[in-house]
Amino acid sequence: MAEQTITAEQQEQQLRDIKRNSSNQIVSYTIDTDETPGLEYGYKKVPAVFTNYEESVFDRTIDQLSNELIVNLPEVPLEIIQQNFIDESKLYEVQGNKLVSIQGAEPEDEPKDEFSGRYELSSAAQSARDKRPDEITNGAAFQNSHFGGVSYYNNTVRDASDGYLTSAGHKEVRWDTKVFGPALQDFGYRVTKELIESGRNLNIRAVVSFCISHLSGNDVGAYASIRRQRPGDFTAPTYRFNTKGQTYTSPSYPMLQCVLDIPNSQLVENDLFQISSVFGSISDGVYIYGHKCVFEVTAQLPEEPSISWPPFGDTAASGGNVAIGNQDEAQQTETRAD
Repeated sequence: MAEQTITAEQQEQQLRDIKRNSSNQIVSYTIDTDETPGLEYGYKKVPAVFTNYEESVFDRTIDQLSNELIVNLPEVPLEIIQQNFIDESKLYEVQGNKLVSIQGAEPEDEPKDEFSGRYELSSAAQSARDKRPDEITNGAAFQNSHFGGVSYYNNTVRDASDGYLTSAGHKEVRWDTKVFGPALQDFGYRVTKELIESGRNLNIRAVVSFCISHLSGNDVGAYASIRRQRPGDFTAPTYRFNTKGQTYTSPSYPMLQCVLDIPNSQLVENDLFQISSVFGSISDGVYIYGHKCVFEVTAQLPEEPSISWPPFGDTAASGGNVAIGNQDEAQQTETRAD
């Protein structure tokens, strides 16, 4: 058992009475005016207390303390996984109105992108359908509608296209509006020596929008692709990449997206990349929506992340990127009919 020794000091002096309620709580009150002056409430002194334990009881209740390790810690070898050093040549400070490297060198200008471009299709393009007002059957849609290629050719196709179509098969989309970027050649993007020497990779994307509303309600095939032409090289004829499309039930309004990635090592000077289309009908209700089409070329530095365009529309119209090294997609020789 523990022994307790309590030491208390008591002082006898006249103190002011403390008023309490029935619960022994101190209550506020007004000091009597006839009270002896100079009285104080006094001090509440807490007695000192100490507890003396028997050693056997203490040892049984509290764990023993030790000044030595019971379990030795294993040696863990340190390994450097990654080190990111700061390139001081890329740290700058402001001096006047200029940025100056802390090593004294001025910052290098970032390489300018003179190769990326965006192109669109307006009602002034060569492929526009010059319909007379009395021939317009569905209003404003014809104001920016365009001929595409047709999978067959005869006098009816020639006359219905006002002489625009002269053969069967895929026909290049005749982009006429440059939003930005280098000028197109033969309605396509030309690979130049300067582009190759820049070390940039190419990402080509096109969206071609179709109206499939055959006047007789027939099903119609509609296709779009990225087409490469390599002038002067008869061993590498025209190829089509990432062809999208299918036969559609009329009426349908598919938007076909074609995407192609070309690493810099696969670029060939003077290669021409066009966007082509083809229909299975020359009916008035079958045409390209110009205001829904776009042709984009992005020239990326090797350290930039690759572009991944999200799919949209039906499964035939969408899909991920195709690399030019994919022989299943690339080795499609241009034919006259689809």
